Amino acid sequence: MATILQDRPEIEYLDGRPYPKVSPKMSHGLVQLALARVIADCAGARGFVVPEVRFDPGAAAGTKKTEFVPDVAYLSRERRLELTGEGREKPPFSPELAVEVRSPSDDLRYLAKKIARYLATGSVLVLDVDPKTRLIIAHATDGVREYARGSHFEHPALPWLQFDVDAIFADLDP
Repeated sequence: MATILQDRPEIEYLDGRPYPKVSPKMSHGLVQLALARVIADCAGARGFVVPEVRFDPGAAAGTKKTEFVPDVAYLSRERRLELTGEGREKPPFSPELAVEVRSPSDDLRYLAKKIARYLATGSVLVLDVDPKTRLIIAHATDGVREYARGSHFEHPALPWLQFDVDAIFADLDP
């Protein structure tokens, strides 16, 4: 009988406490891919858009182990060029843009703490995206803005990032 290997669940850490990432479903994946494409198109040659890459904002902050794996992240060329060795693979800060796509079983208290930590450790914008309500909640140091269906996303934290919100959720309603 053949042995089937299974990957252990992805774990994030906040102040030394482990938080398992929720296993994504189809809606999550479709929204994640749409966001990655749109962000990459808007970013052009400015930087890199990557899904599911581990960032280590606890390294620079000198706190207990804090590592996040955003669903989508944007890292500028300038910030990546500053990195060497292992830092190029697991940056020791948060990405300029971190995107978290909600799943029904997400712990919203943990998400709120995570968003605050992203902003405190290098992110200028964090998108909390809810496929169920078709809502994008943009968090920046100057406050929170919501973008619903039918609206156009633009934010002063990253002026080059502009798109129609409906494009992100288009594949959810065939």
